[in-house]
Amino acid sequence: MPSAGNRGFGSRREDRETVLGILYAAETQGRENLEVLNEQPVKPESYVYDLIEGIASKREEIDLLIENNAEEWHLDRMPVVDRAVLRLAVLELINFPETSIATVINEAVELVGEYSTENSKRFVNGLLSQIANQVRL
Repeated sequence: MPSAGNRGFGSRREDRETVLGILYAAETQGRENLEVLNEQPVKPESYVYDLIEGIASKREEIDLLIENNAEEWHLDRMPVVDRAVLRLAVLELINFPETSIATVINEAVELVGEYSTENSKRFVNGLLSQIANQVRL
C-alpha cells in the first residue's frame, strides 16, 4: 500500500480534487483516465497516480459495489461528478485502509457538495456508508 509520507495539510484534499478533474475530463471526452493523467501539464503527486491507477485496475469491482448498493440508480443515470467521486471514494475504502472511513466519506460529501448538487451530498453519504460496512469489516 502506498504511504502518505509527510505531506502538507490539505494536500490529500487537493489530490482528490485533481483526481476528480481527471475522471471528469476523461469521461466527458470519452478518453481513458490514464491518458488524461499522463497529459497533465504539471506532474501530479504520487497519490493521484495511485488513485487513478487503482480506479483503472479495479473499475469493475468498484462499479459493481456502487451499482449493487445504489437502490434503483444505475451508474449511467448518475451525474458525472457523483460517479467520479464515488469511484474515488470506493477505491480509497478498498485500497487505503489507513484512511479512516469518516475521512473518505467526509471528503467525498464535500467534493459533491462543491461540484455537484445538494441532493448528491445525502446520496453519496448514504451509499458510501453502506459500501464501507461491506468492505471494511
